[in-house]
Amino acid sequence: MKRKLITIITTVFILISWVAADSYSQRSTEVEAKGLGIVRQDALTDAMRNAIGQAVGVALTSQTRVEDFIVIQDAINTRAEGYIESYSVVREGKVGSMTEIVIKAKVSLDPLRADINLLANSLGGIRFLVMYDDRNLSAEEIEYYEHAVERINEYLSTKKYRYIERKRFEELKREALGIYQDSPTNDESYVQYLGMMANAQFIINVRKINIQSRSGGYVSTDSKVTVEVQAYDNCTAEGLGTIVMESDWMSSRVPKNATMDGLNKAIQGNLNRLLSVFTSYISSWVNNGTPFELRFYSTGTFRDFRDLRRKLVEDPNFGGQIEIVSFNNYTKLIITFRDRPDDLAYRILDYADELQGFRDKNLDVKLIYGRQINFAPQNTFVPELQRFQGE
Repeated sequence: MKRKLITIITTVFILISWVAADSYSQRSTEVEAKGLGIVRQDALTDAMRNAIGQAVGVALTSQTRVEDFIVIQDAINTRAEGYIESYSVVREGKVGSMTEIVIKAKVSLDPLRADINLLANSLGGIRFLVMYDDRNLSAEEIEYYEHAVERINEYLSTKKYRYIERKRFEELKREALGIYQDSPTNDESYVQYLGMMANAQFIINVRKINIQSRSGGYVSTDSKVTVEVQAYDNCTAEGLGTIVMESDWMSSRVPKNATMDGLNKAIQGNLNRLLSVFTSYISSWVNNGTPFELRFYSTGTFRDFRDLRRKLVEDPNFGGQIEIVSFNNYTKLIITFRDRPDDLAYRILDYADELQGFRDKNLDVKLIYGRQINFAPQNTFVPELQRFQGE
């Protein structure tokens, strides 16, 4: 009886393994998806993206755990091209003023799996920080900025994106103000410091809220709100662009209500556009490699870095872009690379050991923050890094 039970369990295990293996070896899948757009081409593009979104789930086995899956799915969806082998239009028509198209598409799974794995290795657990700089704002203005931050955080929550909670942000802000209170012109340093302390790779900075008001009919007030939001890749200190969110004229007998309604309209109507700044940026890593910022303190001469550059360019994981900024005793390399941050750090140390100018310095990693890696000789004190390390 015991031997028979073991045989049954073994048979079931083999069958499950066959099913899982067959699922993963599946090269393509056929899905039906719907798209909406102002014109036909927009609706077709939307349908293709939705088809790819469905295929992403099929591309992974149920045992596969991918961190930041939703972010990766959104990034993959922005690419659209390269995954759909063929499609046919099932039906199309009008829904109000919009065009609706339903397609049946055959989606190739192999490139999807490859790109998902590449992005999963590159991201490494991203978090968003939604913030504003309140150093020069009045109490009335702060209320509007707080409202804007809350609305954006709510949207990130519904998308299942990870973000820094307000309580944690307030704690970090008090510490940051002690450092940057007297440096009003150093806005980028203030923003990046907060992001690094919060362990946030991407930052949404509500930079400016502009409110226009006019007298409406009878006793009402009309308000039109414009919100200027900056997007940052905090790991590389790179600005990804500025999004301007604007509402229509909103009317209310209570002026403040008209302003709040305008603020809600401006944000809610543009959140997808804001998030696409990040997802489009992430999707570009598939072709170009992941952007890294390598910082070197008290390390070597420009000639030494020329030799290190040659090593990196010859590496098969090099993404094709490299820029060197050097002054005094500090050098920064901005590079695209198809590897994880810790693996890239090991590789830099290996290359440094092969080069005479670096070998004598006994180079070591001082700080890894997402895709920013800081190097310096082992016994070198780097004041710029102490506040990030809590020392």
